[in-house]
Amino acid sequence: MPSTITKSLVLLLCTFLGLVCGTLYLYSSYSPQLAQRLNYLATDSSLIALCGSLGVAVTGPVAGVVVDRKGYSVSLFIGGTSICLAYYGLKRQYSQALSSLWYLCFLLFSVGLGSTFINSACLKCCAVLFPNIRGVATSLPLALYGLSAMFYSVVASVYYPGDTSGFLGFLILSVGVITVICSPQLMLCDFRDLLPKRHRASNSEIIQLTTIGQKIDSEPIKYHGLHHNSELSGFELLRNPRFWLLFIATGAFASLGQMYIYTVGYMVKALVTNTFTTPVDPTAEYVPMEVVIQQEQQVQVGLLSVANCVGRLLAGILGDIISQSFRKPRGWLLFIPGIGLVATQIMGLSITDPHNLEWASMLQGFFYGFTFCIMPIIVGDVFGMENFSGNWGLVGMSPIVPSFFFTNHFGKVYDRHTVMSELGVTVCSLGNGCYRQVYKLTLGVSVLAILVVATFNFGERYLASRSLYQKRAGIKPEKQ
Repeated sequence: MPSTITKSLVLLLCTFLGLVCGTLYLYSSYSPQLAQRLNYLATDSSLIALCGSLGVAVTGPVAGVVVDRKGYSVSLFIGGTSICLAYYGLKRQYSQALSSLWYLCFLLFSVGLGSTFINSACLKCCAVLFPNIRGVATSLPLALYGLSAMFYSVVASVYYPGDTSGFLGFLILSVGVITVICSPQLMLCDFRDLLPKRHRASNSEIIQLTTIGQKIDSEPIKYHGLHHNSELSGFELLRNPRFWLLFIATGAFASLGQMYIYTVGYMVKALVTNTFTTPVDPTAEYVPMEVVIQQEQQVQVGLLSVANCVGRLLAGILGDIISQSFRKPRGWLLFIPGIGLVATQIMGLSITDPHNLEWASMLQGFFYGFTFCIMPIIVGDVFGMENFSGNWGLVGMSPIVPSFFFTNHFGKVYDRHTVMSELGVTVCSLGNGCYRQVYKLTLGVSVLAILVVATFNFGERYLASRSLYQKRAGIKPEKQ
């Protein structure tokens, strides 16, 4: 058995590797500057961001297989190399003004790919080393995954104000150093057989990668007395209405969060451009508008990061409380992000001061993190753990299409309101009028998402009552 000190060291190193995994969410803090430097439209910038999300989504199953079959070493090498080379290419594109949209899309895809490979290795390593407290152990690297953007945003605002190229250089250096320092100890787990065989587990066995202290073999809560649809997968899963309700809800919640994360930089730019004034007092310190915009962008990204982390942790805690203490299904918790996202869409419609945008960023980050913590747990509760990885993989891909639509729609609306300035760059000075039309649409989507959540929860209660009535009346229940 490995010593407690050795296991604790590996856990600590996995936690720090979480910083590397979360750098993808930094994109919105420098995307407007990148677009301006390379003469891209907001629509193009949105496409680049979506390729990063696509890299995370589509490489998840592949990364799991690599970790299960080849160990941590290969996964860490692929992940670290992909991220470093991607940021090097990104810095080179920016510094030399080499405009190539599809190449940048590939670079962001590589960042997402590398993040997934490193994250998969860290999560499995923590879960296997601490089999009795897997939820707590895996929450640590996930926490720094969420806080990564906050860390880098603070560094950027303090040491690289207005210097996008210098900040990208720091990203390359820091990612490389963290990976080189933290990876060797994890790689030794492969070569020294540090992890006992009886505790080895495949990714498909690890359900509580986002929960806090929940036991693996805890019995799922049955939904309002209906027969629990345990161990569903494949075509049986696709024929189940609960799957599609979760699929739609996840797609709506996550895509609205991703749209905000990837476009908040443009929202800040529009609001600051609309409200920025030159100091009248000649003795007052003058800060160029571009510096103010970038600093405010980094503040928003930092707040999103912290709130995302808090949302993940709180969702795990509330999920355990509602299921174990009150014996109620975790699906009820979906009303929290549902109602919360309606509020954030209203805020997006009404906020005109860039400083007030901080509240929207905190709430949006919180509900986004809450969603991505509670959804996989619900998938395991409803459809069982045996095929969890495949089932959650299907549900987890639901945001791809709506996220592309909303983010691309935001870019098109924003571009329609931009004009060419005297300096030869495109700018929108209408404040929230640059993108307000988008939030009218997303507000309607968020309301519909609440109806889907209500159907998922109270529809189950209706079917259970109907089944009980038929049983008492001696009527053969209809085939579901």
